[in-house]
Amino acid sequence: MSNQLVSSKNGTTLLSLAENIHTQTESIIAYLRANNLSEPTFDIDSSPPPTTPAYLALQSSLTGSLEDLQRLVEGPTAFLRSVCVLGFELAAFQIALDFDFFTIVQPGHEISVDELAEKAGLDVDRTKRTMRMLITHRFFQENRPGWISHSSSSIVLFDDLEIRSALLYCLDEMLKAAADSNVSLKAAPHESDSEHCPFKTRHGHSIFNYYTHHPKQAARFSQAMAGITRMGREVGQLRDCFPWNDLDGTVVDVGGGSGHVSMMLAGLFPRLRFVVQDGSAAMLAEGRKLLTDDTRDRISFSQQNFFQPQTYRNAAAFLLRQCTHDWCDSDVVTMFKCIVPGLEGSAPNTPLLINDIVLPEPGTWARHAERAVRDLDMIMLVGFGSKERTTAEFEALLKAADSRYVISNVHATGPMGLLEVYLER
Repeated sequence: MSNQLVSSKNGTTLLSLAENIHTQTESIIAYLRANNLSEPTFDIDSSPPPTTPAYLALQSSLTGSLEDLQRLVEGPTAFLRSVCVLGFELAAFQIALDFDFFTIVQPGHEISVDELAEKAGLDVDRTKRTMRMLITHRFFQENRPGWISHSSSSIVLFDDLEIRSALLYCLDEMLKAAADSNVSLKAAPHESDSEHCPFKTRHGHSIFNYYTHHPKQAARFSQAMAGITRMGREVGQLRDCFPWNDLDGTVVDVGGGSGHVSMMLAGLFPRLRFVVQDGSAAMLAEGRKLLTDDTRDRISFSQQNFFQPQTYRNAAAFLLRQCTHDWCDSDVVTMFKCIVPGLEGSAPNTPLLINDIVLPEPGTWARHAERAVRDLDMIMLVGFGSKERTTAEFEALLKAADSRYVISNVHATGPMGLLEVYLER
């Protein structure tokens, strides 16, 4: 009886959850119909669900109810079993990716398991077993025994090299590193940086050096980062939340890589100029190749490491996008210190824009939504010995770098947060 009372007080009885699911599903159907969109199915020609803020809010609400109902009905033991076998299920995806199952199977056509195995270079038995595991997750279909075709889930991995690369990078480099997390943390229980993290323990190099020794994986990593960006770290918050039209002059894109974000912003805000800074000459050279005629005269490139004092003066703004989360606290303090000379050499109202994951305070989001960003935090722990941070943690590091730093606005939080920071003078 006590368990029933607790569930009722928390609004998580089975019946209330089921009623919520019904209501939330009706809201999603109404949204799709109002926008002339088809309901998603598992058929190969099914359209993906929309990604508008309104739809994502409905989706999030339904996801929370579905998850809670499943957890209550199945109980904790069933969940723990799913944790125990998850790595083995992921092994099926890793095999399928590495043996090119997703591209050997052609859209709109069936292929026999025997032919698939021959083309993949794998024996028939393990090809069949791998495929049938994937089918339980609705990746591929077997509409008649021994004949495989794509589903609406698997076709995504046929079409998209960047998302294939992202998935295989996560399963290959990162999951293998994650398996050594306990070994790494026991070896250095009070140190966390790129030299003291599971990736270094597993692969023998920090992630920053690993790809110089493994050029094949380096090429895949570049594609993977593009895929991961499209899987949930888009530029929408940066583009929409900050009043770019209020700026006049040059934005310095610190650690900007090949400059793809500056190129996007330059296309949208033609009065602005951009300087892309990065420590890698190769990345800057790649960026120069990507310039288009409409932005070529407003984007320049400069080799500069963000751990060296900023040399640019009279900037309209400094932008740090997806830089801080790759580094431990002491390194981020250094990074923030190195921006100070640039801010001191610019007008007092010059902002430092930090565009990175901003974690919610614990318990302030729905659990499944908070988990999505804490997944990213664990990736940083494993791969970089670094972390994602809350607004309060960002503020502490800024103050450690220079007591004059002030966070003026938090334009967005979550997978791509945006902090507007000034140096008080």
